[in-house]
Amino acid sequence: MEIRILGPVDIWRDGRSTAIVGLKQRTLLAVMVMHANRVVSHDRLLTALWGAKAPATGRRLLHNHLWSLRRLLAEGDAVESTPTGYLLRLRPGASDLDVFVTETARARSALSEGDTAQAAERFRTALSLWRGPALGGTHPELQSTEGAALEELRLAALIGRIEADLALGRHPELIGELRLLVGEHPLNEELRGQLMRALHRAGRTAEALEEFRAGRLHFRDELGLDPGEELTRVHQAILSGEAAATGNSGGNGENAPGTAIAAPVPAAPGSPVPRQLPADVTRFTGRVEKLRRLDMLLSEEEGTATVVISAIAGTAGVGKTALATHWGHRVAARFPDGQLYVNLHGYSRGRATTGAQALDRLLRGLGVVDDEIPHDVDERAGLYRSLLAHRRMLIVLDNAATPEQVRPLLPGSSPSRVVITSRDALRGLSVTHDVRGIVLDVLPADEATALLNKLLGRNGTDDETDPVPELARLCGYLPLALRLAAAQLAGEPASRIGDFIAKLRQENRLTVLELREDPGTGVRSALELSYRSLPEPARRTLRLLSVHPGPDIDLQAVAALTAMSAEDASAAVESLLNAHLLQRDGDGRLSMHDLVRVYAGERNEADDSAADRDGALTRMLDWYQYAVLKAMEHLSSDDSASMTITPVDDGIPDLPGVDEAMAWLERERHVLIAVIVHAAERDRHIHAWQTAALLSWFFYAKNHFDDLFMTGEVGLSSARRIGHRHGEAEILSDLGYAKMFTGRYAEHLSHQQQALDIWRAVKDRRGEAKGLRHVSYALQLAGRPIEAIEVGERCLALSRELGDRTGEFTALDNLAISYHVAGRYEEALEALSKCHGYWREEGREYDEAYCLIQMGAVHTKLGDLTTALDCFEKALPLGRSQGNLRIEVDVFNGIAVVLRHQGSHAEALDHHEKALALARTLRSRPLEGELLSSLGETCLASGDSRAALEHYQEAAVYADEADDAYQRGFAYAGLGSALHALGRPDDAAKHWRTAFDILSPMDLPEAGVIAERMRAAGLT
Repeated sequence: MEIRILGPVDIWRDGRSTAIVGLKQRTLLAVMVMHANRVVSHDRLLTALWGAKAPATGRRLLHNHLWSLRRLLAEGDAVESTPTGYLLRLRPGASDLDVFVTETARARSALSEGDTAQAAERFRTALSLWRGPALGGTHPELQSTEGAALEELRLAALIGRIEADLALGRHPELIGELRLLVGEHPLNEELRGQLMRALHRAGRTAEALEEFRAGRLHFRDELGLDPGEELTRVHQAILSGEAAATGNSGGNGENAPGTAIAAPVPAAPGSPVPRQLPADVTRFTGRVEKLRRLDMLLSEEEGTATVVISAIAGTAGVGKTALATHWGHRVAARFPDGQLYVNLHGYSRGRATTGAQALDRLLRGLGVVDDEIPHDVDERAGLYRSLLAHRRMLIVLDNAATPEQVRPLLPGSSPSRVVITSRDALRGLSVTHDVRGIVLDVLPADEATALLNKLLGRNGTDDETDPVPELARLCGYLPLALRLAAAQLAGEPASRIGDFIAKLRQENRLTVLELREDPGTGVRSALELSYRSLPEPARRTLRLLSVHPGPDIDLQAVAALTAMSAEDASAAVESLLNAHLLQRDGDGRLSMHDLVRVYAGERNEADDSAADRDGALTRMLDWYQYAVLKAMEHLSSDDSASMTITPVDDGIPDLPGVDEAMAWLERERHVLIAVIVHAAERDRHIHAWQTAALLSWFFYAKNHFDDLFMTGEVGLSSARRIGHRHGEAEILSDLGYAKMFTGRYAEHLSHQQQALDIWRAVKDRRGEAKGLRHVSYALQLAGRPIEAIEVGERCLALSRELGDRTGEFTALDNLAISYHVAGRYEEALEALSKCHGYWREEGREYDEAYCLIQMGAVHTKLGDLTTALDCFEKALPLGRSQGNLRIEVDVFNGIAVVLRHQGSHAEALDHHEKALALARTLRSRPLEGELLSSLGETCLASGDSRAALEHYQEAAVYADEADDAYQRGFAYAGLGSALHALGRPDDAAKHWRTAFDILSPMDLPEAGVIAERMRAAGLT
């Protein structure tokens, strides 16, 4: 466990952030950490939480907060009570502040002893702990005082790190950073002096002297003073040429392109630094001038630099990614916060990586966990820019297609750097961003020859009979073609090179000169030779792999696609791997370079019949659809009665249980999405809608709503294209529930009504019953409980008429929820009791758990708290056995409400915290809003009216976002109660009236409660 306050305050445990609920909890934790292992007085803590206006019950409330904090830390003796205050015992390194102080002390010690390399490394480790302004999410007063003091410590460490870098001779690359820092801290003489020294040592003495002159003018204008003694001494040293300003610092000095600049800085303890660059290219050769250009751009750029690496005429295989990767490894030490890498697949056959997908991967690389990644693309981009604002990272965006694809992925104001590779010059990007273009051509003849010699393990000669220069020429000097040719010749005697060249001349009439007009020619020639050397099963496998639309594939899918046995498919794949026509990652998944895929497609068109291609496509779609069906059998009780799915005899993944099924679906998620899209594009609409419908529950359960919306729309379009009305209704209903969970209740109701209309139109009475059930639930969520009951009762009658027992009890279960909301508690309890018996008989643990939760909620309303608690406690293990976090959320919140009614407020708050922490992993803002209202009510009951007000305000925002009238009414009612408790009767009346106006038309009992509160307060 690590407590982190150098940025947003949180607790890092088991590789993920633990949510800390409420401003006061975060403030309290921050104060205790800043004074760890020392007693903090009661008065100091009360002031931190409430300022000068601590409530009369402050000591008791403080004790409650600390009790919750002790539970959060999961260490019973971490927080200790003393007669004068409280003490937080932390072991060394348990907080990022402690690590920061320790590392900076060691760095200064190393600097004083002359070990500048170690000093620079330790300073970087310390600074990498900062994730933004210190004490984020705490009381503003604490941030402005203690936070400012911590920021001074950070600046002092930064100055120390720069001092060490200057001593190591890293002058040019420091100039841009120092200019930014001087701009932010114009009165800081240490930073200005460092900038002057860096400029002078980089041979830019005139600029160094101008920097002194500008500083002197600024000091006089702002302070009426001249620069201090130290800055004046630096100025004089530069004028006189003293060693302090101009001599060799004893560091490593400048590095020539192609040599390592420095070893990467290790990650700070407990704070993993992403190192996502692909492995450096083996035997990288040449590109000296381009490497020098990149080095210059890094050193000279003062703002955010975006470097575009492109190739003329859209040449593929020219080595753009190799250059970016190699350079990134060379300069890794200049990016202490790490490197991020995303392949945008701009020129892949399948769909390019979208902005949402790229931001998802980048945010994960920055340590953001699932539940913290926003759904909205703009919100993702904003979070991404915020996280990069104070980090110095290298971001490589590989294979970009258009400026529009790249723009959302660029940092805002940040010391980070971005390298983009593209077949296009991306000139449009220069209109909106400061872009420095580097045009990458094929290798010069001498560098291409040198690369081939390295790859072949030969020493180059100047002998005119040496065949390697001619081989390089025939390969078009294209790095990919050179490497493929070398792969063909690996282990062969030198005499084979001549034979190889003869084949190039005889079997392919394209020449290097023609390469300028047709950039793919050189690659095609080399690939042709690789292809012809393969055994026929491997050739056929390569051709048929071009049918596969996903980014990668596993061996079982290869066997299905090719109709080969697993053993034969494995042998063919090994041949392709040996010929460098396939790549295999650490998980055994196989992928092809873009150009190899294009070539494979050409061979498929030329060598295979339309029937062969059609057969491969059918086998692939059947295999994935059936594999999904078998996986979903472990996860969902929904049947596939309206689907026509072809069984696959063998080769389906072995998925014995829920965990294995979920893992396989997650592993194949991006492939399955591509398969659905590809099926629709190839007019295989039955496969498209059925696979989309089968996957909807998985996407829903795992909160992959972007994927659900995209595949759902594709599936819906396919169902409509072929007039499959059942499919259309199924997917409309699935999309409706996704919209419900993301807070779009009106769209949810619209989708369910459309689905119901279709089932009625096709005279599917079971479908109609299902549609009535879904519409009833949607009406209830839309704040229309009376209509929900009416529709639900029709659904129940139809299910009974059809003799559908499961449908009957599902309808009754849903109807009970509407009875509950409408205040018809006895009817709700009677219905739920019947449902509970049925679900338990049928072994339907998921449905039984939700039934128990509803029973617990109704018993709570009726005041039978013992029975309510028993219901919730029985539901919890059932939910956990299903791996369903939503059940756990509802259980913890239900128990919290029971504890509130029992007066056990501290325990209630603990359960609220558990519920909220789990809810945030589900990324449902409407659910969070509902829980915040419940938490506000408990805070109000405990006497913490200010905390209640904060929670109700947040809940109101969430309800407004979702257009959830029901929850909006509860939030405004709570706001009225909190404001009344705080002595603001006029404001309270305004919010109560708003709540009454919202809830009264729904004919809910809560409207009467609000009216009674207003009468009691004399506000009617």
